[in-house]
Amino acid sequence: MTTDSAHRSVLTSRRAEPDAFEILVDAEKVRDEAGNHLTEILVTFRIKFPAGERGDAARALLPDAVKKSHDRLCTVSRTVELGTPIGTRIEP
Repeated sequence: MTTDSAHRSVLTSRRAEPDAFEILVDAEKVRDEAGNHLTEILVTFRIKFPAGERGDAARALLPDAVKKSHDRLCTVSRTVELGTPIGTRIEP
């Protein structure tokens, strides 16, 4: 996710480089009258910063960075939540 990389950059360049940075996405795949689709999508951020003042500062910013990613910056999550139609075309 490019937006997550951007948040990582903000946190790391001004605070501390993370020791670990992992993003997991879990969802339930269902088949119902709407067809095959995903429900209960959950994005988990596993980010570990070093001990100390710089790591503490980065950890303090993390909840706001994740919220901004979800609410404003991540076009994928907003597109999915809004239920944006997807068109198809076949080109010769």
